[in-house]
Amino acid sequence: MANRSNYLMWILVAVLAVCFQVVFVFADCKQTATGTAVDFSKAYFRLDADMERYLCSDLTGEADESVSANYIQAMTETARQRGFGKGMVKRIITHLETETVAQDKDSATIHLKGASRTCIHPVFAYVAGLFRMGETYCFEETLNLVKENGRWKVCGAPYDLSLGV
Repeated sequence: MANRSNYLMWILVAVLAVCFQVVFVFADCKQTATGTAVDFSKAYFRLDADMERYLCSDLTGEADESVSANYIQAMTETARQRGFGKGMVKRIITHLETETVAQDKDSATIHLKGASRTCIHPVFAYVAGLFRMGETYCFEETLNLVKENGRWKVCGAPYDLSLGV
């Protein structure tokens, strides 16, 4: 009899875990201003063309003329001139801190502060860390976000993106 109640307990725990997982997935899907600012920043530093989906309509345009496409092209050209591939100018964000400066129903101002490093293979990054090689670059930025069509979008001149690099 004790075995049967033990099995029922494990089945109950498994069912509750699945239910909680479903709830957490739906909670994680809710878009926030801070989440959009973080996602945009990660895409910006990785030179990901997907950053355009986080930009407001003032900064987006035709595929070849958008500020994000111009930025990626300029960074790729900079890397090529230095004799590297695009991968050597990609960076990852570490130690990111966010602060909501102001937020209302349709606009928000998010302050981000963190560090970035060149995005290289994790093994190379580990070895570089052992020998204290590689630079860490600190950054600080305040992003202005607005709600467009029910989604948070980054506007203004994030990381001087609209200035043409």
